[in-house]
Amino acid sequence: MSAWFRFTRLMICLLIPAIACFTVFAQSIDIPNALRLKKLDNYSHIAATAIYHWNTPSEVSNENIIAMLTSAGLQNDTQSEGVIFRHLLATYTANDADSPRIPLFVKEPLLDKHWQELKTIKPELFAAAKAYYIYARAVNDFKGSDHRVNFSVPELRRLQREALETGSRRATAIASIWLAMELTLANPIQAINEIEYALPHLPRYSSDKSLENALSNVIAHDWLRGAYLELFVPSRAFFHSKEIIESKTQDNNTMVKTWAYFSAIDSLLIQNKFEEALAMSNDAIEHLSTVTSVHEKLLTYVQRLRVVVFQKSEGYELLAQEVMTQIRQLDTTEVKQRTEELSAYADALYAAVLNDDAKFQDSLQRYRNIVLATIPNSGFKEKIKLRLERELSRLYDASGDYEKAYEHSKTYNRLLVEKNTEQFKLSNSSFTDGIAKDIELARYRQKELTVLRSEKDGLSTDKEAMKTTIFALIITILIILALWLWISKRQSDLLAERDSLTGALTRRAMLNSLKKALKGNKASCIALLDVDNFKKINDKYGHVVGDEVLTTFTQIIKNRIRKSDKLCRYGGEEFLIYFSDSDQKSAKRILDELNFALSRQKHWSNTKEMFSVSFSSGLLDVNGETNLDTIIKMCDELLYRAKREGRARVASFPI
Repeated sequence: MSAWFRFTRLMICLLIPAIACFTVFAQSIDIPNALRLKKLDNYSHIAATAIYHWNTPSEVSNENIIAMLTSAGLQNDTQSEGVIFRHLLATYTANDADSPRIPLFVKEPLLDKHWQELKTIKPELFAAAKAYYIYARAVNDFKGSDHRVNFSVPELRRLQREALETGSRRATAIASIWLAMELTLANPIQAINEIEYALPHLPRYSSDKSLENALSNVIAHDWLRGAYLELFVPSRAFFHSKEIIESKTQDNNTMVKTWAYFSAIDSLLIQNKFEEALAMSNDAIEHLSTVTSVHEKLLTYVQRLRVVVFQKSEGYELLAQEVMTQIRQLDTTEVKQRTEELSAYADALYAAVLNDDAKFQDSLQRYRNIVLATIPNSGFKEKIKLRLERELSRLYDASGDYEKAYEHSKTYNRLLVEKNTEQFKLSNSSFTDGIAKDIELARYRQKELTVLRSEKDGLSTDKEAMKTTIFALIITILIILALWLWISKRQSDLLAERDSLTGALTRRAMLNSLKKALKGNKASCIALLDVDNFKKINDKYGHVVGDEVLTTFTQIIKNRIRKSDKLCRYGGEEFLIYFSDSDQKSAKRILDELNFALSRQKHWSNTKEMFSVSFSSGLLDVNGETNLDTIIKMCDELLYRAKREGRARVASFPI
């Protein structure tokens, strides 16, 4: 032990001067690095702005973007980021023959060393910039064809591995969601997996756009809600819709939230959860107070009308009339092109409610013609056809014409099969045969190791090999010793945290754990339990039986509470339970169940006599309180109140 101590002290003595020198060096380069990071943030913002707004009617004009580029001095920047962003923005508009291109000119080739430098400085921006560059180059090279995925997907997979090597979760998530975007064309199921994989670490939505947050967590949820609806997994579609609805970062982007409400309600209707759909529809109507877009309002009211019609509760005709009145009060003249489809759909649905067949047929035909007219100029022809067949099936179902509803439902299913079959045609073994790729990679690495060993053996003498072996042996021994010490300490710590008789946490371990848990400010409850008449059990049957009562009681509690809850032996026959994320009503129900389960235990292995046991408890709803002394004292008072009132019961009151 003393030798290990001397070795550790020697290493510290050697490291301290090195750390001091590095600190001085880091301080000397801190200011230039800060300026460079600021420049990178500016380039990222300019690139995102150009991608979103160049040659697009919006609040940011081409002239504004040119002014930003000039002010940033990007054209004359000779550092790696200058080369990268010139190539990136030049590639973005390289194939624009009939519209202005971004006025940036490439001076030198984009090399791997430029990417490596950016990766070292800012891994997240490296992942976002290179992912977009791969995508833009593939779009240009394949002239917008979906076959670009044969190039872009392998490149993005390599980028994903590079991001993983940086150790940055955010960088890996950014590379993964760009990969998922391309996989939607080649393998939709893998695309969903990649998005779910990236989601926990994606940047949050921000109105201040940058390349890093261009594909944010809100966009990921938006993709997933649509994908799961198309795959007919309404529960997952509802989950991701709710995530968008409950997001606090979407105040400036109401359209995304409006569509989330629409999908959430759609998911509930598919599951025939009409009451929940109506409640969600009420929330969507409240959301309209933040909305100025007539299109969004109309979308919400039409969805409300669908809920009312498909639910068909008592008096639904009157509710449908009220919704139609709200729809007709909207002024859609300025956005007629965007709203006429929804208006025709609403008219057909309301005609079905009124049983007005002539009006229904007229409105339905008008709706069909409007939708069909949008197909030729759309890049989403298959999706529009699918939506049309699905909605025609719903409209005929609402009108009671179940035969035609079934026909359109069959057409919808056929089109869906064709669409997914077409999507998976682009998929090939390079996207799916992961085992083969890993084996090939392992063989390649093994070959590299073999070559390196051969070269080393050719250059090394027997003496050098002996030195290397001895050094490796010393290092191995030190590592084993360090691991042994760590494992010993870990085992000692674990034993110190557990009560030797019951296996529950000790009082000290529990109190330390509660200090951290209570800072989380979650809803939680704490209960102090005491076995009734335990002294009499010890006196009458002996301490061995008393110990069996305590261990049995502990096991009953462990089997009933959740993994997130905590149990400790507070002292003697007293136990403390922490119910995480639980209200007082739920915690009391569990305590009553525990008392019932304990009372049914009448046979004991250490005595032939039969008897049952109960416990009293004081239950406290923590309700944000963090002072443990106060909490324990109040639980103790409640426990004694339960004892006074007759035992085998729970005493409680909220703070």
